[in-house]
Amino acid sequence: MAKAQRVGRPRDPAVDTRALEAARAVYAERGWSGFSLDEVARRSGIGKGSLYLRWPNKAALLVAAVRERTRFIAEIDTGELRADLVEFARGWMEYLGADEGALTSRLGVDAQFSPELAESLTDDPYPEHIRATRAIVRRGIERGELPPGASVALIADLIAGAVSNHVRATPLHLRGQVWAESAGYLAELVDTVLAGVHARS
Repeated sequence: MAKAQRVGRPRDPAVDTRALEAARAVYAERGWSGFSLDEVARRSGIGKGSLYLRWPNKAALLVAAVRERTRFIAEIDTGELRADLVEFARGWMEYLGADEGALTSRLGVDAQFSPELAESLTDDPYPEHIRATRAIVRRGIERGELPPGASVALIADLIAGAVSNHVRATPLHLRGQVWAESAGYLAELVDTVLAGVHARS
């Protein structure tokens, strides 16, 4: 007679949320060199053993914590390509201009000097926000809004890259004003990219 399979205690999403929030706070204050599971455990009130049950090491926890905040992109689906891309561009600009967006840039820099971080990033080379952005473009192709041979990666990269460069090039003291007036810029960016794709076809 087969033994009944033992079912463990269900994973508590609230515990994950506290751990990820604490990880972001520690990283923002101390950087990678000062980032530790001990400090994350202390701030979150979660045992270090519980953290290890969820993430194999501190690098995996940090990567998950930083990338978790970009999930909003997967929720963008208005049913029309241009509207989706404009909404993505707006959300990406706001994200990169916020403190949590700055952590994404810091993570990429730190990974160049930390084999442990680089290995964790290699485990997931195409994070959810990249997959979600490309999914927007694929839906546009499927609906006939773009030619069948359009490059999904190129279109997504042109818009995401332009927004990223715009954020980096804007001085901190001007960001409030630039963000408030960004609607026209973002719409023109998307229209320019789409016009270029159609012109090539």
